Amino acid sequence: MRIWKIIFSVLTVVFGSIGLMKLLPYDITLPIMFVFMGLVMSLNAKECYDKKSKTDAAIFGGVAIFVYAVTAFNLVSRLL
Repeated sequence: MRIWKIIFSVLTVVFGSIGLMKLLPYDITLPIMFVFMGLVMSLNAKECYDKKSKTDAAIFGGVAIFVYAVTAFNLVSRLL
């Protein structure tokens, strides 16, 4: 699980950097970056849940849901 967190964290930073350096449009890299950040938060929630820390798992899960909701709202608002 630790390897996946490292991979998703690196991908989050990479896509954020690509957007800031304007190698790809920021409209493309921002949702991809948020998806990977949500995956990191989901993995943190799973890890906390496995360690019997239910409140921390709920916080990380809530943050992951919030990130996905904001990403979905941004994508829908750009399409309409």
